Amino acid sequence: MTAPGAPSRPRRWTAVLWLLALAVGLAGVVYPLRRYVLEPRRQSLLGQHEPPGRRLALCAEFAFSTAAGASVRLVPGRPVRELADLPAEAITLLLGGFRGPYVVYLWTKVEEEKEQKVHFDLIDRYTKIAALQSDYPEMWVFHAWNLAWNVSVQWQSLERKYQWIRRSIAFLREGYRKNPHSAQIVAEMGRIYTDKLGKSREAFYYRRRVQEEEGRSPFLIGYEWYDLARTLHDQYGTLSGALSPAVVYSQACHSLSYYARERTQKAYDALEACVQAREAGRDAKAREAYDEGVRLLDEAIDTWAWAQREWHDHAVRFEKEDAAPMLLEVYRRFHAEAGAFRGELAALRGELTYDTLPQVFSRMRRPEIN
Repeated sequence: MTAPGAPSRPRRWTAVLWLLALAVGLAGVVYPLRRYVLEPRRQSLLGQHEPPGRRLALCAEFAFSTAAGASVRLVPGRPVRELADLPAEAITLLLGGFRGPYVVYLWTKVEEEKEQKVHFDLIDRYTKIAALQSDYPEMWVFHAWNLAWNVSVQWQSLERKYQWIRRSIAFLREGYRKNPHSAQIVAEMGRIYTDKLGKSREAFYYRRRVQEEEGRSPFLIGYEWYDLARTLHDQYGTLSGALSPAVVYSQACHSLSYYARERTQKAYDALEACVQAREAGRDAKAREAYDEGVRLLDEAIDTWAWAQREWHDHAVRFEKEDAAPMLLEVYRRFHAEAGAFRGELAALRGELTYDTLPQVFSRMRRPEIN
């Protein structure tokens, strides 16, 4: 028996049925709109990603496929999905329309914590933002830049600074894994290696650490990332921002010129050590330093020739693409500078022997990296 004033069961079920009908009706409108209008538009803008539901299924297949030795890809060239991606993909779908407000909250918190120099939750929040906005290269670039330039300088220790820059590189590598067609992410990686690790005020420490850990100069690594960015943009057109492709592509040439300067510095320092050892009467040490200096000098000459070719090809390409005359003039100037360094070092190398070293070395100059 129904209590007085209580709604009858038929009326209650009628309300439930109306709510279900409303939910079905909304789903019938929203799902096609998202599936056939919004999602295709988003994918066309990004150029590389499948829908979130398909990504979730792809992550779930990871354990079974990799057990048989396969890599999980939907289309060749698309990012590999890993089991570690499964929670992020699931949460992205579960949050639904609340994902946007939650992301705004996280962005606000990380900016506040950065300004307040609160670091213990920073990487965790960056990771959450990355999980929810993994399709957007600008997000990866902005936070990697924040870590490398803004967070790292809040520390006094060079080791701590370097660790935060390394965190930015690891963060950006994850962005590249999830967005393998993004020239924007790849170019930012080149900028971190060249500008932050190679040219900053603390670069004397960073360059040594990179050489120890990766076996190569940060300028050479930066060149390789910038070169990859050129290739990706030529294929997919994924560069964005205020800078034109002519300016971004020129960064590969700049990185190579910095690498040539670094090689020249090392050759100069080795030959200077040889001169000092000779003056001190340490002949064995002097000959060892001489051999090293000659090897480095040959590397420097080859690298300057490489940089000269890069600047020439860059100027020719963008002259055909009607780049601004002022830019073309700058590119030709850098090309001429690389040629002048190469010619100068090649002339000195032609005269250089162990006996003529003091006279030849007196005419050698040590270039600055600025």
